[in-house]
Amino acid sequence: MKTVFALVAFLAFGVLSERVTYEGYKVLRTQHLNMTTSKALQSLQLEDDFDFWQDAVIGRSADIMASPEMLPELQQILSKIGIHYTVMIEDVEALHRSTERPMTRRSGYDWSNYYGHDDINDFIDGLGSANSDWVATKSIGKTFEGRDMRVIEITKAGPGKPIAWIEAGIHAREWIASATATFMINELVNNYEQNKDIVDNLNIHIIPMANPDGYEYSRNSDRMWRKNRNSDNDKDSTKGCVGVDLNRNWGYHWGEAGVSHNSCSDIYCGTVAFSEAESTNIKNYVEALSPVPVLGHCIHSYSQLWLWPYGYAYNAYPPNKAEIKKLAEDAADALYQVHGTVFDPINSAELYPAAGASDDWYRGGLGARYSFTTELRDTGYYGFVLPPAQIIPSGEELFAGMKVVFEKLVQDAGK
Repeated sequence: MKTVFALVAFLAFGVLSERVTYEGYKVLRTQHLNMTTSKALQSLQLEDDFDFWQDAVIGRSADIMASPEMLPELQQILSKIGIHYTVMIEDVEALHRSTERPMTRRSGYDWSNYYGHDDINDFIDGLGSANSDWVATKSIGKTFEGRDMRVIEITKAGPGKPIAWIEAGIHAREWIASATATFMINELVNNYEQNKDIVDNLNIHIIPMANPDGYEYSRNSDRMWRKNRNSDNDKDSTKGCVGVDLNRNWGYHWGEAGVSHNSCSDIYCGTVAFSEAESTNIKNYVEALSPVPVLGHCIHSYSQLWLWPYGYAYNAYPPNKAEIKKLAEDAADALYQVHGTVFDPINSAELYPAAGASDDWYRGGLGARYSFTTELRDTGYYGFVLPPAQIIPSGEELFAGMKVVFEKLVQDAGK
């Protein structure tokens, strides 16, 4: 975004850092959009003045964050287009502060708070050490800033059995994604007896933190940061903007729609497909797995959606559209049974065509039979700033949906 943020010094997560403040920033929610109004806002989204928390989609509302300085301009634009709106979040900074919990000394990893990248790695490494005969962890490479990208491999099923691949945390500010991924890992390993029919028949590989640099920057400097932290991200070095949207950087219909080629944009797709260390590390890892994973699943937030491919264009579907769609619907039904949370199972492009996403590549590039993206809680009251108290219920309901997917993969393998 072009907006210049004020910086404040504060003590958070045990370190003193300079942090962007979102004091006075508001998030506006539009009325449901039609074809004309959605196209107008999609054009606005490709610029870099406003942060779209929810995309401009026909039949849905868009959520747009604006600074106090840019708010009058946004209101004027919406008025000119004829779009009515309400204030969804009155003050983003105040909401963030209200949901923070102080980090306290603890004896082990839990789901009472959002933990750092090192804590997440320590957690999965501990599971590997304690269950070394069927759980392992490994680094799949380094990020731009040199952090380890670690994967946990749950391989009790043994060689030759089907593989499920799960990716979380590719967008930095979506903290709940990685938190629920670790919840799922805990269920599969520490609650093995309840899930043995899955674990004994399906090898599950999970990267709980696909964007470590961006995540740590989000924790310590800018809560709303989305991209990675590549400072050498553009052939035009005069712009001085940092980062690439890793979920626009994958090499399946890369750069065709729903992206920006402006390095200052939150949806900047990079200079070429797989220009980024993080997306390349994941690509190389999953391509080396044998057999080819039958599932590529991406965990995001927010909107409560169970998305199925493809997302790069309208009316673009994989050959097995019917079975993918049915499995998304069955998973969303199972998820609902836990806490009554409604997830809408829809085609990704119904949101807004966006090319270069990892879920599209898992299906169309890698060749996984099934590919999904889940957009976790909520529908906008907290947006990206979901309180820690919702980590466990979010994990419980997502795991219920994922169990349906896992069981289908096992069933398919037995045919």
